Amino acid sequence: VKSGNDTEIRAKAAFALGQLMRFDEAISELTICVEREPENFLYNSSLAYTAYNSLYAANNREIFLRGKPRQERVELAHKYFSKAQELRPDGITNYYREGMLYKQIEGKTRKSVYLFETAVKNWRVLDEESKKARSQERKNYVKSLYQLASCLVNLDLPNRALKFLNECISEDEESNYICPLFKYFALGKVYYRLGKFEKARDALNFALSCNTKQFPDYVYELLARVLLAMDEPQNALETINKIPERKRRPYCRWTESDILCALRDFDGARKILLRATERDNRSRHKTLVRLAKIEYINGNFEKSGEYAREAGKFFHEKWGGILGDALFWEAVSAYRLGDYTRAKKLTTDLRDFNPRYPKLQQLLRKLEQSESPSEKEVL
Repeated sequence: VKSGNDTEIRAKAAFALGQLMRFDEAISELTICVEREPENFLYNSSLAYTAYNSLYAANNREIFLRGKPRQERVELAHKYFSKAQELRPDGITNYYREGMLYKQIEGKTRKSVYLFETAVKNWRVLDEESKKARSQERKNYVKSLYQLASCLVNLDLPNRALKFLNECISEDEESNYICPLFKYFALGKVYYRLGKFEKARDALNFALSCNTKQFPDYVYELLARVLLAMDEPQNALETINKIPERKRRPYCRWTESDILCALRDFDGARKILLRATERDNRSRHKTLVRLAKIEYINGNFEKSGEYAREAGKFFHEKWGGILGDALFWEAVSAYRLGDYTRAKKLTTDLRDFNPRYPKLQQLLRKLEQSESPSEKEVL
C-alpha cells in the first residue's frame, strides 16, 4: 500500500462498496485509481458506472442525493462515461448507460438518442466472431434498440420508432432481456401514434396476456384510449373500469373523463376530474385544463375561464413556466363572454409564447373582426 501498488485492490474494494450502496466511498477509491492510471478503461468505466448507479439508487429512494450534490454526481458520471467512450469508441455498454443517464435520470430524451444509436451501430458492425467474444454486451445492444424506439416515439417520430422496436422484438425473441409486457405495450403505443388502432389494440391485448406480477394499469389505460379512438366508447369504459379505483392515477382519470364525455356524461366526467385534483400535486394543471374544456363545451364560459386561470397559476407556481393550454382556454372563454380586451391580451401572450399553438390563428382572426360570436360557434 505504501508503495502505491494497491490500485487494483482499491478498484476491487470499490466494486464491493458499490454493491453495498456505499457509493461515496466507492467513488473515492475509484478516483484514486483514475488519478494513478488516467488511461485505464476499466477504472474510468467503473467510476462512471458507480456514479450512475448511485443516481438510480437516489431515484429509487434507497439513498439521499439531491440538489447540488446530485448535479455534481451527474456531471461526474458524464465525465467518465465520455472518457471511457474515448478509450473504447467501439463499445456498447458505456453508450447505453450514458443514454440512460440522459433519458431516465435527467429527462433529456433528445440528448440520449445519439448514444443509443451509437450503441446499436457499434454492435451491428461487429463480425460474428467478435459478437461471440463480446456476447455479454448483446444485452445492452437489445436494450438500446428498445430505448431508442422509446425516445423516438416520445419525439413524435413513430415510423422510425417502429423500425427499431420491431428489430428489438426480433432480436429478443429467445433471450427476453426485456419483459414481453413492456415490448408489446411499446408496440401498441407506437401503433396508436401512427393511427393504426386495430394493430395497437392487438398489441396491447397481447401485452395483457403476458404473465406479470405487476398490475399493468398503464396497458389498460392505453387500450381504453385506443378503443375510444376506434369510436367504441362503451368498450373503452369497460376497459378502464378493469383498473381498481385505488389504482387509477391521474392519467387514467383523464382517459376516463374523455370516455365519459364521448358518452355525453359530462357530470360524471366533472366528478372524476374534481376528485383527481384533490390528490394530484404534480400534474393538476392537466386536470384543470380538461375541466375548462368541459365547461366550455357546455357553454359555462365563466367557469371555463376560472379553471384555465387556475391551471396556469398552478403550473407557474409548481414548474415556473407558462402553460399554453391555460392561456388558450382562458382567452377563448373571455372571447365568448364578450371581453375582447382581455381575450386579445391573453391571445397576444400565447402568440409570444408559442406562435404555432393549434387554432391560435383562427382565434386571432376572430378577435381582429371584434364581432360577437354566434351561440353555435365553437372554436
